[in-house]
Amino acid sequence: MITDTSGTPVPFANIYVKALKTGTSSNIEGQYYMTLPKGKWGVTFQYLGYKSQELELEVSDQKIIKNVSLESRNYQIKEVKVLASGEDPAYYVMRKAIAMGEYYKNQVSQYDCEVYLKGSGRITKVPKLFKKELEKEGLKKDKTFVTENISKIHFRLPNEIEEEVLSVRSSGDSNDTNPMRMVTASLYDSHKSGMISPLNKNAFTVYKYRLESIFEDGGRMINRIKVIPRRKGKDLYSGYINIAENYWNLHSVDLKLKLPMTDVKMHQLFAPVDENTWMPVSFDFEIDFSAMGFSLKYLYVASISDYQIELNPKLEHSFIEIQKQNEISEAKELKSAQQQTTITRSVSKKEAKRKKEVENLLNKEDMSNADMHKLQRLMAKEAKESQVKTKTRKEELEIKIDGVKIAKGAKDKDSLYWTQVRPIPLSVAENISFVEKDSIMKVKNSPEYKDSIRQANRKFKPRHILFGKEYIYKEENTTLVTPGLLDFTKVSFNTVDGFKIRLPFEYQKKDTLGKQLNIKPELSYAFSRERVNYGLAANYRYNGLKRAWIGFEAGCQSFDFNQKQGINPLLNSASSLFFKNNYMKLFEKDFIQLKHRTDLANGFQLKTDVEYSKRKQLVNQTSFSFSNTNNRSYSNNIPDGIDPELVKDHNALIFSADIEYTPRHRYYIKKGAKQMSPYKQYPTFTLNYRQGLNSLLNSDSQFSYIGASIHQELGLGFNDYINYKVKAGSFLSKDKLYFTDYNHFKTNKPEVMLDADIKTFRLLDYYRYSNNSDFIEAHVKYTSDRLLLKRLPILNNSMLIQENIFINYLTQEDKKNYWELGYSLSQLFLIADLEYVSSFDGSKYRESSIKLKLNF
Repeated sequence: MITDTSGTPVPFANIYVKALKTGTSSNIEGQYYMTLPKGKWGVTFQYLGYKSQELELEVSDQKIIKNVSLESRNYQIKEVKVLASGEDPAYYVMRKAIAMGEYYKNQVSQYDCEVYLKGSGRITKVPKLFKKELEKEGLKKDKTFVTENISKIHFRLPNEIEEEVLSVRSSGDSNDTNPMRMVTASLYDSHKSGMISPLNKNAFTVYKYRLESIFEDGGRMINRIKVIPRRKGKDLYSGYINIAENYWNLHSVDLKLKLPMTDVKMHQLFAPVDENTWMPVSFDFEIDFSAMGFSLKYLYVASISDYQIELNPKLEHSFIEIQKQNEISEAKELKSAQQQTTITRSVSKKEAKRKKEVENLLNKEDMSNADMHKLQRLMAKEAKESQVKTKTRKEELEIKIDGVKIAKGAKDKDSLYWTQVRPIPLSVAENISFVEKDSIMKVKNSPEYKDSIRQANRKFKPRHILFGKEYIYKEENTTLVTPGLLDFTKVSFNTVDGFKIRLPFEYQKKDTLGKQLNIKPELSYAFSRERVNYGLAANYRYNGLKRAWIGFEAGCQSFDFNQKQGINPLLNSASSLFFKNNYMKLFEKDFIQLKHRTDLANGFQLKTDVEYSKRKQLVNQTSFSFSNTNNRSYSNNIPDGIDPELVKDHNALIFSADIEYTPRHRYYIKKGAKQMSPYKQYPTFTLNYRQGLNSLLNSDSQFSYIGASIHQELGLGFNDYINYKVKAGSFLSKDKLYFTDYNHFKTNKPEVMLDADIKTFRLLDYYRYSNNSDFIEAHVKYTSDRLLLKRLPILNNSMLIQENIFINYLTQEDKKNYWELGYSLSQLFLIADLEYVSSFDGSKYRESSIKLKLNF
């Protein structure tokens, strides 16, 4: 047991054997256990807020019971110079630490270690409405659930992690093996995860620091620095970081994060793995989640051992040894210490000059912000050059899914195995959790139980007709989804069909080699037209690594003239039924389409399809509404200003081809199929071509169109980014061109929006500016955590809300230099955006509107 002097257990204390570079941690009840080889070993017991205690233990064949009592640390106030500026001495320490951050981030080029990671959680509050349902799933209030795994980690600069899971066990239904990024995360890497590290080069703009005290540990004087955010926000830490004097490296951290609906407490402890290299040896996270009547507490604790490190051979490390000698010999003997120091590699005159500059800056007792930035730049430059020099190949495009390999049999280890290898003992509640899991698994693994589950997943019941059902055939990797008659998301209204109900079915079968078959039949009924419509789509992925699909689609349905980006049917239903604004205009299409897509190279995809259709003009069939505002009548089914000849009955044979290219687009491979990463370093370029073929199958269409676009999302800092998309197009010929083949723009005229994205115009009328001529459209959106209103006291406390400024631009023959300027607050109450937008024709003001976007 590890306790304090009053006998209270000390949870998550670190036990470390420097000679063996190995250690463990105590559990939440203060219990610890570790296996050591025979011999005498110096064992250090330590935790934040307590004096470290080093004991020499002689290990033999017999088990040793060693209880340790840690004394509370007595902090001292550091003797400091009182500066005329009145600045807290913490700023001197932090300038040194920030400047050295780039060095410590890149000090070790690669390392191997073993990590034991345990997550333990319990639900502390459940709404009555969900209590019974959750209990059916085995989730009860105050019941503990545990996941633990032992992994081998290989890390290589700049941020490559390979993990081999040796064993994994869970008292729940999942074996989660992917929180290892939490273990390898570093405050030195100040640009990760959208958080602003206290060691970031611009940290002084968002943090205040106060030197609370000093203490001695491991022969080093440690500065205890209080980190105080200057503002509230989900990207800032608060708490304490402990910095070693003269070396300016992290000794330990005790920090808090206040995230949306979640409070996080994190402790991390470093220890020397060689004379001048400190690495994290233990950490624990305490997570409190509370939202919508639910409360959850979760603890992660990790013990890191068996470090094998390789210092970055291209970095200058000698000044760390000089600092050590300087600390021992006093400043007057620095010159002698420098002469005694062995430099392990030859350096150029340029590198020697830079080294001298670094040493001079490190030895300055009155380091200014300018000095700090200069030293930080020198360290960053050397780190960058070291990465370039050691790089032997281009960054691989394939992203390993956290580099995780699951060792054979990792999930099949029994309780006896875990008792022998687990470095952190289970608490009483955790033990009970696994005992319950083992008893449940005996039942679940019985043939009778498996048969009952299989039948439940496959058996038809009459209520499935009303509410739908997903039938799972796990052994065959197959699913069948059937619709429900009471699924109101499949009901819509428009003035042509009246009320319309859709009944989509879906069948899917896939294998582990990347092949997949999707079949989607659909029936629908239009009550006002008294018409049954149908559709059938089938797609087959025949090569998962090339993202190669072939498929067809056929049917007879009513479609929006703007087929790809028209008004949302739910929004049109609401605006029609409540306000008699029937924005959507439709035609009927009886069609068959053949399509194919494949990667010609990584990130370079070709999509082709050919469609033959018989298109028919439709007219309004109903005037029904819930509210007859001012005796308003519905508009007819021909868009305003459109020649009726453009929507009359005709046949069309249309060929289209799209080429999309993203340079160096990274990807994942999962179950034999390539999945492109949503995070792209380079923009995506697209080229589109469409042609109406007049001479085949009695087709009336004869035109050709070409278009091109570029779009990208760029990160600009912490939670700030900019999206842009530019598109241009032209009809090369338009001998016979019907309205649905025009170029259409995405717009959302009503004050409520459901699916507005970056390319959505807010104040353009539907269909009015759909064109058959040259055009250019551009959209830019800047998103920031803190732009204008978020600086005000009321909104300053909101950690979810983001601010956006956006501009939409369009120029064409009938609409010269139209643009919209908007500002919005997003993620209001998690589900809505509020916008204010104005439109202009050139320099002439047109109109303004307040809009609400619902993010369902």
